[in-house]
Amino acid sequence: MKKCLCFVAGLFLALAGSPAARAQTPAAPPPNILNIETVNLKPYQSGPYDKVASQYAGLSQQFKDPARFLAMESLTGSPRAIYLTGYNSYEALQKNEEWLLGDTATDAKFDALDARAAACISEVQYSIWHYRPDLSNNVAGADLPHSHYWQVIIFHMRSGQDGQFEELAKLQRDANLKIGQNFPWATYEGLTGGTNTYLVLIPMKSLKDADTGLARKQDFGAALGNEGRDRMNKLSEKSVASVENNLWMVNPEWSYVEKSWIDADPHYWGLEPGAKTAPKPKVPPAH
Repeated sequence: MKKCLCFVAGLFLALAGSPAARAQTPAAPPPNILNIETVNLKPYQSGPYDKVASQYAGLSQQFKDPARFLAMESLTGSPRAIYLTGYNSYEALQKNEEWLLGDTATDAKFDALDARAAACISEVQYSIWHYRPDLSNNVAGADLPHSHYWQVIIFHMRSGQDGQFEELAKLQRDANLKIGQNFPWATYEGLTGGTNTYLVLIPMKSLKDADTGLARKQDFGAALGNEGRDRMNKLSEKSVASVENNLWMVNPEWSYVEKSWIDADPHYWGLEPGAKTAPKPKVPPAH
C-alpha cells in the first residue's frame, strides 16, 4: 500500500514538460462552478452511442442553449463519456436548468435522444465542483481550443485531510517551477456528487506532451530533493485514500463550445455532424 501511495507524488509528472505552457491563444479564467455529467457505457456500445451523442450538440445549437459543454471520451479505464459545463455561480446553473421549462416541443426532442441513448448506457452520474485558484497553476497559459487531449485526475482524500492535499499540490507546483516547467492545470474541489475529493484537469495539445514530461522525470526528482520526496510520500500515505488517473480525448462532434474556440481552430471544431474524427491512439491503461 505504501508503495502505491508514493506514486501519488508523481502523478503530474507525465506532463511536466508540456508545450501547452507556451500556448499562444489566451485562456479565459476557469469557471467558478463546474458541472460534470459522466456517462458510463455498456460494453461494445461506443459506436451506437456515438451516433446519438453527436446529435445533442446540433440540437443545443438549434435551440440556442445558453450553456456550452465540452465532451470527451475515455482513452483509459472503462468506456465512458464526460460532459463539462462551466458556470460563474450556482444561480447561473439554476437558470440553465430552467431553460427548457415550459417548452414542451424542445423538451420532447431532447427526451427522444435520451431514449435512444439509454440503450447504450449503464449509468449516468452528476457532480459539481468549485474552482480552487490557489491550487491551480498557470491557467492563463492553457490553449484550450487546441487542447484535444486531457489528463483528468481525481484524488479521494481521507476525511479531515483536505489541508494535506493543499500541501501536496503546492510541493508539486514548486518543484515543477524549479525546473522551468510552468505547465497549466486547474484544480477543483468536490461540492456535490462527491465528498473529500479534488479534481485536477490538465489540457494537452497531443499525447506527445506526455512523452516530453516523462523525459523530465529525473529533473523533477532532483528539484524535489530528498526532504521534499519524503514529505510527499508521508502526506500521500496519511491523507490519500485513492486516485483515479485517466486520459481523455475531446470529441468535437459531441461538444457545443464557444464561438471563440471554433474561430481559433475551425478545422477541428467545424466538423459537420456525422463527420469522422481521427481514430483513437492505443495507449496503455493508467496505473
